[in-house]
Amino acid sequence: MRNPLQALLDHLDADHDHAVKRMCDLLSIPSVSTDPAYASDVRKAASWMAADFEEMRLETHVLEAGGHPVVIARSTDAMVENPGAPRVLFYGHYDVQPPDPLELWTDPPFEPKLHDGKVYARGACDDKGQVMMFVEAMRSYLATGRKLPCHVTLLIEGEEECGSVTLPKVLKEHANLLAADLCVVSDTSMWEGKDGPAPAITYALRGLVYYDLKLHGPSRDLHSGVYGGTLANPATVLARVLGKLFDDDNRVTIPGFYDDLAALTDEERATWDTLGFDEDQYLGSVGAQPYGEAGFSTLERRWARPSCDVNGLYGGYMGEGAKTVIPSFAGAKVSFRIPANMDPKKLAAAFETWVKSQDVGDCRWELENHGEAYPVATPTDSPWVDAASSAIQDVTGKPPVLVREGATIPVVADFKTKLGLDTLLIGFGLNSDSIHSPNEHFELDRFLLGCKCHAALLASLGSK
Repeated sequence: MRNPLQALLDHLDADHDHAVKRMCDLLSIPSVSTDPAYASDVRKAASWMAADFEEMRLETHVLEAGGHPVVIARSTDAMVENPGAPRVLFYGHYDVQPPDPLELWTDPPFEPKLHDGKVYARGACDDKGQVMMFVEAMRSYLATGRKLPCHVTLLIEGEEECGSVTLPKVLKEHANLLAADLCVVSDTSMWEGKDGPAPAITYALRGLVYYDLKLHGPSRDLHSGVYGGTLANPATVLARVLGKLFDDDNRVTIPGFYDDLAALTDEERATWDTLGFDEDQYLGSVGAQPYGEAGFSTLERRWARPSCDVNGLYGGYMGEGAKTVIPSFAGAKVSFRIPANMDPKKLAAAFETWVKSQDVGDCRWELENHGEAYPVATPTDSPWVDAASSAIQDVTGKPPVLVREGATIPVVADFKTKLGLDTLLIGFGLNSDSIHSPNEHFELDRFLLGCKCHAALLASLGSK
């Protein structure tokens, strides 16, 4: 008897050109969510996705929550082989970054072009191409006369690139519509080690705390020759305070900062040692050398340790040439990335307390919290990780790499806190795909690989 999965993979091979055409149709819509001039195009992309889902006979909803539309599509019981099977919630976004600077694109960003085995267009990898991998995986079942092996809900939003402002409202008001057992996201990259790219399951993300600090001093900018050395200079004092954030081992000095940090297990450390992480390539490509918290490797600092960064400094005279002033204020943008077990609200409170405890003379603080996001982690011994690993191995012949990521995807934390869902991040992009940059692209072989792995994932989840 023919392997049912092989029949699906064969169909995806045979239908590949049509799948690429459908992806290009979506890529041709300039759904730039951050620019109001593109509002009608963003809505057009939502309508395109909804029409595609309706053609697949999915129960489809286009929700208006005060911003760009959110598209939700659900399989019906009649479409699923086993009504008792789990339900997977797939999340992605149909909006894209602005294409500027246009003069650096080889081809127009919303006229998809195929060459060198890649599709070039804004959104090719982030995230339209990766969304369509999952859609094509579902389509392969329906096109070959099969029922889906598990229930599926698709949540495709149009505001990811401008902060997912209305998505929390959608999660709260439509929790029943979004009820599921697991969430899957394809908005990440493959692992790039010394042996080349490999499929990866990202099981943990760091959270985020972000502040804008302003230190106010005199009522106006002052002549440094007249007033220099007679009063507290906000820029000088702010620089001294920021320097106190770190000790000589590059550890953050905020009291209690590391108290809740989950220790890296020996098993995880041993697994990471086998990944073939190329530190020279990772840092050398940006002209840097290893630097950070003493006693930890670059990969450990990136994935398992918290970090603090000054993201910007401003105040005083910033123009060309000299202007000798004592500024009336100075500011800095400071962010923290926090791994599992750390609480962003607890850290925010501790940071504010620490800042206000510093000696700044008669200067005055103005603190603005720009946002917080919780870290997330799915246990590596989770049955969902096992199901995804088996699916990828069925397609590629090799188990996927299990990795963490140092960045933050706030909506993944929302899925955990608001819907109670663990999330698997299974992406097929590469850091070289130029996302958010001119000439963004996605390799067609990786697009096909993603379609196949998601088709196998649905089968594997259906057996749980």
